[in-house]
Amino acid sequence: MCEDTGVSVEIVRLADSQLAAAGETFARAFHDDPLMVYTIPDPAERRRLLPDVYARMIRFGALAGEVHATAGVPEGVAVWLPPNAKWSRENIEASGMHQIGALIGDDAYQRYREVVGREWRARERDMPGSCWYLFLLGVDPSRQRRGLGAALMLPVLKRADTTHQACYLETENQRNVAFYLKQGFDMIVNGEEAGANGVRFWTFRRNPN
Repeated sequence: MCEDTGVSVEIVRLADSQLAAAGETFARAFHDDPLMVYTIPDPAERRRLLPDVYARMIRFGALAGEVHATAGVPEGVAVWLPPNAKWSRENIEASGMHQIGALIGDDAYQRYREVVGREWRARERDMPGSCWYLFLLGVDPSRQRRGLGAALMLPVLKRADTTHQACYLETENQRNVAFYLKQGFDMIVNGEEAGANGVRFWTFRRNPN
């Protein structure tokens, strides 16, 4: 049991052998996410492409930071980048993230970059110091609202408190706002528009306790 959240789940570092399954979990978790719907409007294409897209992102997280997951078949995954993490070409190429544009197509990739570029600029503006960055957090839809998200975040939140580091994240889904506020984060950006079809984003900072 994760004692601090009261959830009976073991949180472990994601193994390489779990990477594909973690990509599938994220694909289900983010299938209806506003950013992914904007990026790849066709539902069938999202189901086909997202497992590979997210597997590459998770692999990057494992190379540049830390990936935590529920034990066994990963029902939830958290990808963290540590303070001063480097988005190096070496890690981007080793993870396969440099091929995402070719995988999903130029138009879809430009839509994705339109949103995340705005988020990146907001992060540089509002979080100039070092921090832990929650790159991705997802829980299988069948296991949501059971405390897994909080349990997945806890190892890094506790470490950030110990080392007196702030944490930062963004979301494009308004349904997540209350969850992150409950985890001790303070909102910075409140629903700023970041996409031509009305995609919005919210950003959050958590100061160490």
